Amino acid sequence: MHEKIKISTHTSFQPLEAVLLGQGVSSSYFDWVKDDKVRTPLNRIVEETKEDLDFIKKTCEDFGATVFQDKPLEFDHKLFENKMAIPVPPIQPRDVHLTLGDKVYCASTQKVWNYIYDIVEEDSIVNLFTLSHESGKPFEGGDAISGANCIKVGNRIIIPSIVDNNMKEFSKDFFTEKGYEIMETNDDAHTDGQMSVLKPGVIVSLADVINYKETFPGWEIHTCEDQSWSKVAGWLNFKNKSKGRWWIPGEESNEYLQHFVETWLNKWVGFVEETVFDVNMFSLSEECVLVNNYNKEVFDFLKKHKIEPIICPMRHRYFWDGGLHCFTLDLSRNGNRENYF
Repeated sequence: MHEKIKISTHTSFQPLEAVLLGQGVSSSYFDWVKDDKVRTPLNRIVEETKEDLDFIKKTCEDFGATVFQDKPLEFDHKLFENKMAIPVPPIQPRDVHLTLGDKVYCASTQKVWNYIYDIVEEDSIVNLFTLSHESGKPFEGGDAISGANCIKVGNRIIIPSIVDNNMKEFSKDFFTEKGYEIMETNDDAHTDGQMSVLKPGVIVSLADVINYKETFPGWEIHTCEDQSWSKVAGWLNFKNKSKGRWWIPGEESNEYLQHFVETWLNKWVGFVEETVFDVNMFSLSEECVLVNNYNKEVFDFLKKHKIEPIICPMRHRYFWDGGLHCFTLDLSRNGNRENYF
């Protein structure tokens, strides 16, 4: 058992010291499903997701970082009696936590996320619902204030431009009171799906999402073309059935599986059609970054800036609708809060 740690994060690129890695479900989670057409592909997702998470864990540990990971979620038949109560596995910690400075801010009351209290010192944890009540400023939950929506660059915080009322009324003061400069992108999607700050002066981005010439003058920006779903035949055959929310390659004609996912696992999936995984990266340091897949243009850009890419393929990212940045939450990085501008 590790000693509880102190939170210390100021950027997405300073050397990683400790990380919370997401977790899936147990290998027996779907044993109760009688239909082999449903059980077999779901068991494959469970097994291969575990293998991919294990590879991320080993890669981080080889770098020298401490990796924290909760136990796999076990099946509870009582929860399946109420479709609305089925818990989402704690696989994307970044969506419900924000580590900033010496605190971790928690935006979920679900029990599956209680593991954070086992690994982080109590005085480093702030519950956003409690903070909202004490401040009198409304906060209704969701991922408005989360690591997925807030990119840290020293004294600067980058957030989406169009966000719900929670963010508008609550988070502006939340950041400015701590002395951060807030900058907004021109898109309402998760910020870590729009851009990745890899080191001072270097960004990989979907497009000019924040008027880089003015906001990051002198920085070099590589823009990725949007993921070309039009060239993925299997996806085109299935997207209308799932309304663009999820995809399991090879199972496009499996109506039994589709019905099961839409009925029982509706909260497990997101909206994968809007996700571009080439941008969703996780840095170990300024010299090394974990990426989902090979992209020649991106790899050439990384080589130019002496950044080593390590491919950690999440084979079922189209089901979970998450990339490497989503499946990880940096708890501690070696460095101080600086002004990079």
